Amino acid sequence: MSPVDSVPSPQVVQHTTERPSLPTLIEGSIPLPGLAQLRSKSYLAQLYHGRHLSARQIARLTKTNRSVVLAALRKCGISKNGHNRTHPGQLPFGYDYQNYRLVKNQAEQGVIRLIRQDRAGGLSLRQIVSQLNEHSVPSKSGGAWQANTVRLILAGA
Repeated sequence: MSPVDSVPSPQVVQHTTERPSLPTLIEGSIPLPGLAQLRSKSYLAQLYHGRHLSARQIARLTKTNRSVVLAALRKCGISKNGHNRTHPGQLPFGYDYQNYRLVKNQAEQGVIRLIRQDRAGGLSLRQIVSQLNEHSVPSKSGGAWQANTVRLILAGA
């Protein structure tokens, strides 16, 4: 046996671009890209009217542009909403949007109280952020907390 025969052959590595958050047509098939999702009137209506997401939020979810989402809404004939009112853009922390009105989110209001107490106790913004992230307190977007977010919450409180 020669030294060349004993060298293992390189293995082929397949790279997939799976995005588990996107729905698939059939279990185990390729996920739909954002543009294909936007062609589904029922999917768009469910996000826009059912979940009350703004065009910007839908764009983030489908990894497309806001203008693409607005064009898809127009093409599918989906009106702004039943009362021709617009959805708010970014919701302030501590509030949700229900029936075309801002209503207090009790869980988020509790987090705001904790933030105020920590700040009154002498903690810096970064220390407060560190505590929130350590305890896995969800932010409005579901991501990690930032000092600027806490500063804006305290300024609005």
